[in-house]
Amino acid sequence: MKAGDLMTRKFEIVQADASLEEVARKLESSKLDVLPVCRDGLLVGLVTHRDLALRPAPWKRRAEPTRVADVIAPDILFCFENTDVNEAAKLMKENRISLIPVLGRNKTVVGVLTLKDIPGSVKPQATV
Repeated sequence: MKAGDLMTRKFEIVQADASLEEVARKLESSKLDVLPVCRDGLLVGLVTHRDLALRPAPWKRRAEPTRVADVIAPDILFCFENTDVNEAAKLMKENRISLIPVLGRNKTVVGVLTLKDIPGSVKPQATV
């Protein structure tokens, strides 16, 4: 089975120029641990609750809002629609994330795959 077969096509993304306050609200309302970050339709990273927790003071004290692009990790985790779901699950578990963006042929985000979407998957342990 492929990621494209099980992915969710209705999903939230965060724009790279969004403020961390916007991101915090979106993460809370989505009930997800991680959201894809995009610029001009292309994936530029992932943002997690942990990213925000590690940087609470600076973005609350600055006159200008800190943008999500300033705090996301440079490593981007993703899979393609034709990636085997077991490989995608392994990638999520190894990186302790519960969601991975799924890219189409044009390298834009076409969906998201969560461990809940994959039969028999176990939720990863949160990183501290």
